[in-house]
Amino acid sequence: MKIDRGNLFAGQKLKVVREILRDLRHCDSFGTGAVLEHLQKQCCLDYIDELVEQGQLPKDLRSYFRRDWEGSLKQETIYGGIRVRKMPNQLPKANALIDQLLKDGIIERKEDYKDKPHYAPTMKGNALSMTRFVPRLNRAKADKLLADFLKRVKDVNANETFLNWITEVRVFGSYLTDTDDLGDLDLAIKLARRPNWTTDNCIAMADAIDQQMLFHEKLNYPEKLLRQKIRNRSPYISLHYTDELDRNPELGGKTIYKFPPPKPKTKAKKMTGKQRAAKKVK
Repeated sequence: MKIDRGNLFAGQKLKVVREILRDLRHCDSFGTGAVLEHLQKQCCLDYIDELVEQGQLPKDLRSYFRRDWEGSLKQETIYGGIRVRKMPNQLPKANALIDQLLKDGIIERKEDYKDKPHYAPTMKGNALSMTRFVPRLNRAKADKLLADFLKRVKDVNANETFLNWITEVRVFGSYLTDTDDLGDLDLAIKLARRPNWTTDNCIAMADAIDQQMLFHEKLNYPEKLLRQKIRNRSPYISLHYTDELDRNPELGGKTIYKFPPPKPKTKAKKMTGKQRAAKKVK
């Protein structure tokens, strides 16, 4: 769908919906409570912005109150004795948003947890979570974007400091149609670990940047670095994995790059004394 930051989705700003999906996409599943918390927070942030626009809160304090929105709005009054407005119940809006997300295939129902429904983003939802509100692409710009992306993929595969190879790239979505009006470039990659992929090497690479990362973050860091390299901070590249396309064949996809990993070098076996003697006789 065409994305416009001014669009509303189930009564919510599309930017808010995107942030909810972005925050929850790494969870195995989430319940209504997680969506409710996001909407409550957004309601409070909107209220703070409203007070600033009305001149009741100084603009230079906006960021302070937004950072401490929860603590500030639990008080009866805030800056200058302003009485805090009671925040409306967001549960009906959370339920309406979930219903619409399900209807549009942006999230899907997962196994219930303690008799409460749980959900997870679909591939369509993950794509929406990565959407940036930027001008749309024409075909020529998309072609150039794809060519530059493939060059970076080849650079990664030639660079032994990376711990993964990129063995396949597929393009899917609107790029495979005849349209000259594209929102982004949908790409999927397949990775294979190099022989130098080890837990110790992953941790060492991550520690060189930030020793405070959690263990699973350190293990995933080499892959994160690779993705950053090939995306090159482009707001137009929506990057996925090929297994997502395999699980959703209706999305199609066309392979445009293949890379067979080099076969590991086999070490020559040491000859025994008898073998060396037999070789000399020959």
